Amino acid sequence: MLRLVAQRVEPDDDVVLIDTLDGYLTALACGPVHADPLQAMDALFGEDWAVVLDEQDATERFMEALHQRWTEIGDALAPELLERDREQMQLMPLITVFDEAAKAELVSQGVMLFEESGMPPEEGVLWVQGFLRAVHDLEQDWRRFAPESSLCHELDSMLLGITAVVMPPGEELDRYLDQAYEPDDAVDSSILLDDALFCVQDLKLFWQRPETRQLLS
Repeated sequence: MLRLVAQRVEPDDDVVLIDTLDGYLTALACGPVHADPLQAMDALFGEDWAVVLDEQDATERFMEALHQRWTEIGDALAPELLERDREQMQLMPLITVFDEAAKAELVSQGVMLFEESGMPPEEGVLWVQGFLRAVHDLEQDWRRFAPESSLCHELDSMLLGITAVVMPPGEELDRYLDQAYEPDDAVDSSILLDDALFCVQDLKLFWQRPETRQLLS
């Protein structure tokens, strides 16, 4: 159903797959303010996104699926669950595996184009892009701390761990890897994604801490 909506985006707009929406939803769920899943749809597809679903009599089914996913994310980010074992991964992100069958389906549905010489996004890149887009859209809510405060540095550190997934090869990524990992660590894209998801869980607990909530009120 989401692909019905994605087919209507303007050619120059960014491609929005389930990964992007799921990342955006997760940022809303772990962020500092109360949010609603419809905020993600409006932000990613514009306020008229439901028109195409209405045409296909699919709005009710889509809303049920959207709210079910919203509940699943909220359950995974329940503070008491995260506090119980900080080393346990609770998030199960929705991430597209770009095998040949998936690529062919996306092309046939007019959702995404792949050049013959082009490479699909690395696993998790679209999800992280969706997450970071939500952070950017709600920057006034996320960026409330004094720039030199310990809370600001802590927030920046977690967001950098998430951003590392989408960093292209180069000096910035190399500098991050040197700072975040031991020289002998074999760090690949899957490890960066796994660590980014732990950063997301840590962010949820960060926004729930009394000293953080006090500054937000």
